[in-house]
Amino acid sequence: MARVTGTARRTARRGTATAQGMGAGPQQGGRIVQLQGQAADGPAFSIELVTPATATELLSRKRPSAGDNATAIAAYAEAMREGRWILNGMPLILSRGGVLLDGVQRLRACIRAGVPFLTVLAQNIPDDVLHTIDQQRRRSFAGVLEARGIPHAHALQSALVKLIRYDDGKMLRGAGTASWSRMDRVLRANPDLEQAVKMSLESEATALSEAVRTPLLFMGFRVDKGATRRFLDAIAWPEKHSPMEPGARIRDLIDITRGDPATRLKPVTLFALCIKALNATIAGEPQRSYTWIDRTANPTKGEEFPALAGYPGLDDPGMESETEETARSLQEAVERLASEENVFPLAIESISPQQAEAYLAHNSRNRKIVAAHVDAIARDIRAGNWMMNAQPICFSRSGRLLNGQHRLSAVLQAGEAIEVPVMRGLPEEAYATYDIHAKKGPQLGAAFDHFGDRPLIAAAAVLLWKHELKPAGTRNAKPTPAEVMRIVEQHPRLLEMRTFGRKMIEFGRGSVLAYAAYCIERDDPELGRIFVERFESGADLPRGHLILELRKRMQILRRERTSQEEQLRELLQAWARFKEKPDLERLGRPRGEA
Repeated sequence: MARVTGTARRTARRGTATAQGMGAGPQQGGRIVQLQGQAADGPAFSIELVTPATATELLSRKRPSAGDNATAIAAYAEAMREGRWILNGMPLILSRGGVLLDGVQRLRACIRAGVPFLTVLAQNIPDDVLHTIDQQRRRSFAGVLEARGIPHAHALQSALVKLIRYDDGKMLRGAGTASWSRMDRVLRANPDLEQAVKMSLESEATALSEAVRTPLLFMGFRVDKGATRRFLDAIAWPEKHSPMEPGARIRDLIDITRGDPATRLKPVTLFALCIKALNATIAGEPQRSYTWIDRTANPTKGEEFPALAGYPGLDDPGMESETEETARSLQEAVERLASEENVFPLAIESISPQQAEAYLAHNSRNRKIVAAHVDAIARDIRAGNWMMNAQPICFSRSGRLLNGQHRLSAVLQAGEAIEVPVMRGLPEEAYATYDIHAKKGPQLGAAFDHFGDRPLIAAAAVLLWKHELKPAGTRNAKPTPAEVMRIVEQHPRLLEMRTFGRKMIEFGRGSVLAYAAYCIERDDPELGRIFVERFESGADLPRGHLILELRKRMQILRRERTSQEEQLRELLQAWARFKEKPDLERLGRPRGEA
């Protein structure tokens, strides 16, 4: 695998990449046949033989924050030296920009062992969408668009969400948010959407909210540009049109209901009414009034969400439709290829809850499912935070599920489909290798790659999540990387408190001190600042003062290596007592003094 970005990438896209034996000892070769998901700019998978020299070159491309895990490196190196390394489907991952997103420990082990190893290589993973394989990401897809320099990112994301929901028949309440991978794919396939956003923001029809105006303009222009312009013009200037003009009737309705929050039209209702009125404009058949009742709010008299006549929908070049014929063809191809020696069929599939249930039926003799892990993935799926991350769900040659049970269980729990690579034909022995893969703690996004206190920041964010955001009724739950990233972005002062936490390390864990100081200042900014400053310095505290006693107590707890919760409880209880009776005179600092 000397040229990762050259021959290997081209061969992988043809779906026939073959590993050639190199170096010491016999190596089991193989090739991946990629059955689905072979778009020119999509992920490409191959099997490669990585030599120590290649490993060194790949490590030069790693993310700045990617560290070493000594235990994992030692385990991998031993397996490689003793010839026990097994191809198990877990890939080295390279971004579109050539950045190594995952695989540092295996590459370090290869260098230490001094022998080559076989691995799956995943290339062409988007840099700006997938910061790491652990699903941490910016707060919203709009942040990704802004990073690309795309104007009006938030309006564009809002329009994408509505248009995808419309196409999926999920405009009514309870609909989830489309995955980032789908929004990215749809945006690239529909370049006129960016122009529609620009035109909408420049439109005079501001009485119609932008959240409705933009998707309506996009849809209308694909049916009848002239009629759509007429409709929006009538909303902007109703006095220039007949009172029966559909756009003018919608403007009247907006004006009548705008003043009272109780009667103000909800966006989904306004969107439905506008579609009905635009249909009337296109057909030249104006009506006296336009009404629509949400079926989910009134099952008896309610209606389905209206369709815009002639609108063909978005261009979505994504997953093939999950028809019985498509599924049967895929299954036949898998069975045919799986019978060949050292051939590993791989398809990027859209796995529905029904398909997940079918796959889990092959989950024999697997590890115990960790409910908290399933809950975390399901939350990401429901929130639209799931992103296809190049780590495949793996099946053995006999059809046994080797890896991926938590993701499949999360699909069932979330009730929504996800896109994920599925690799088949792996050796049964691969099952035992997944346990030695390095576990990753909470991570932050690429924007924090150069921060020296990343673990402290992430741990403080986890504490905030556990105490303030953890869903009721969940035990032993942990936040997803996406949730950790969102906390850091939404609580910038917590990020600033990392310096305090690091400086006060002799009094407790840095993450506990940072989170406690954040809580204290947030509770009472003025008094909290005094408390934190005096706790930090210990200066001018009279004998027996509460803060002085707290410093002594925290040092004892630190030496005894007590839990995070006990340290946090001690700090917050002391703060509560101080807040109740500050006794600022004894500190020589009256309240309000700078």
